[in-house]
Amino acid sequence: MCYESLLNGEAAERSVRDLLREERRAALRNGLAAAVLVVAVLIVEGAAAWTVVALAVAAVALGAVLHQAVLVAGAAAVRVRHRVGGADRATA
Repeated sequence: MCYESLLNGEAAERSVRDLLREERRAALRNGLAAAVLVVAVLIVEGAAAWTVVALAVAAVALGAVLHQAVLVAGAAAVRVRHRVGGADRATA
């Protein structure tokens, strides 16, 4: 949904709060994917259990925040483009 709303210009019309709320699950999935990678590397390296748990939690948080930050940056870019370029140039 995130990528589609940025491409079709929907992100320029909707509030950032609505966009973030809609993308919460996708952001958590990205964070979990990051955590899986972190856990796999740390287990292979023989890290202590507390380190694995702490860094996995940090990876979930960072992955989710990064996803949402990219969404906000993309929505801002789409809004600036719509303001500067007016309506969609392809239909003009």
